[in-house]
Amino acid sequence: MTLHYPDLPPGKHLVIDSATVADTYRLERRQHRPARDPAEPVMAAELPWEGDNVTVLHVRFDAQAGRYRMWYQAHDFQLERERKKLGRSPYGNVGEPQPIYLCHAESDDGVHWRRSKLDLYSHPSGENGICFKGVSGVASNTFMERPGAPPGERFTLVNCEWRSLGIGGIYIAHSPDGLRWTYTTERPVIHGHSDCRNSLVFNPERRVTMLYMRGWHAAAVGWPNGKGNPRRRVSYSESPDMLHWSERQTLLTPDELDTNDFYGMVVFRYGDLFIGQLWIYDDDVEKTIHIQLAFSRDGIHWTRLPHRPAFLACREPGGRGGFMVMPAQEPVVVAGQIFIYWTEHDTPHDKPSGGAKTFRGRLRLDGFVSLAADAPMGHLVTRPFTLQNDQITINAATHGGQIAAELVEPCWHDPEGQPVEGFAAKDCNVFQGDSTAHRLSWRGLSNLRSLRGRRLLLRMALVHAEIFSFTL
Repeated sequence: MTLHYPDLPPGKHLVIDSATVADTYRLERRQHRPARDPAEPVMAAELPWEGDNVTVLHVRFDAQAGRYRMWYQAHDFQLERERKKLGRSPYGNVGEPQPIYLCHAESDDGVHWRRSKLDLYSHPSGENGICFKGVSGVASNTFMERPGAPPGERFTLVNCEWRSLGIGGIYIAHSPDGLRWTYTTERPVIHGHSDCRNSLVFNPERRVTMLYMRGWHAAAVGWPNGKGNPRRRVSYSESPDMLHWSERQTLLTPDELDTNDFYGMVVFRYGDLFIGQLWIYDDDVEKTIHIQLAFSRDGIHWTRLPHRPAFLACREPGGRGGFMVMPAQEPVVVAGQIFIYWTEHDTPHDKPSGGAKTFRGRLRLDGFVSLAADAPMGHLVTRPFTLQNDQITINAATHGGQIAAELVEPCWHDPEGQPVEGFAAKDCNVFQGDSTAHRLSWRGLSNLRSLRGRRLLLRMALVHAEIFSFTL
């Protein structure tokens, strides 16, 4: 018989869901927002070829070169107006001049950015840093990096194109350096309209590429006005070779606690989790977009925190950043810290204008969600595991309180388990402080070599404290 929750393997385990934590008592899951660092924007449209708005799409740290790289979208409203006047399609989104394109910049510190001068594509203003224009434009792309891929396919980009008469489709492009891109096919690999932020993630366990797109409700009845259901959802397809894709399925749809639309979701891997930045779109009243976090173990089945807190929130409507928040594809983990990039828009979705600003935030390592206790003591019990290393560490912080831990052997005749002699809570050197990798110890002993190979549970008691992850 296969258990729904198998024993935990060695490695790091976040406490986001019940896949790693068997039970809790008097603990609350708390989501944490990134703190602005610095308070000022790190990117805005400044140069002639950047048009009116720039929006961050992807940031990564090149450890070998010791620098950050940013890919961002530039939007030139004047070029957009010129193309619409040509009337080549119902929406004015086919052919030149292309008003939306992908650009590149570099930074030594992730804050101060140097625009690349590439001149790979033409622009009315002359010299520019455009690195991809596609055929009709770059309105909805993200990309992923696969270090183990063939040299010419190290970077893979997904983009929605309109090649004729407003008919859209998903295209895949490869690049050796993230600057020079080549489409893999002349025809779309997936047909259909998906001008949200399409998101690619490679799943190494299953050896498939996972694609998250805009979806429409396939079963909607076009009555009484014949339009069916125009609401935005998150749909999904996957491929073993990025040429043959599974039938697109609706994956996430709003429930009773949501607004009517999910504008899209960008997904990234963090440890053994898939984390989605879900775009919550209020299309009925405010015309705003804010970001909630969603979590999955397989990239297919998703959960959110019950109270649906905003991870990236709009500021006051009518002020700076008051209407839309759009995140980069994934965070950047550097020197034990998580950096989050996002762009804030000052106007509603249906009334775009210039002035968008990109910000950076800082989050502690593993700091998306914690299990926290206040004055009443809270308790946590992990799933069973077979100890294969010489230590157990926790990423935790105490706030005038403490954390105590014990190791327990599961026992069929004692459902509560039996504490291992010498490793009970009364033997624990309690933790007080703030550490991303505190090594647990009992009576001064932190080397657990003598327990290797034994099947155990980790139980913890918390008072005025919180835990983010544990590493076995």
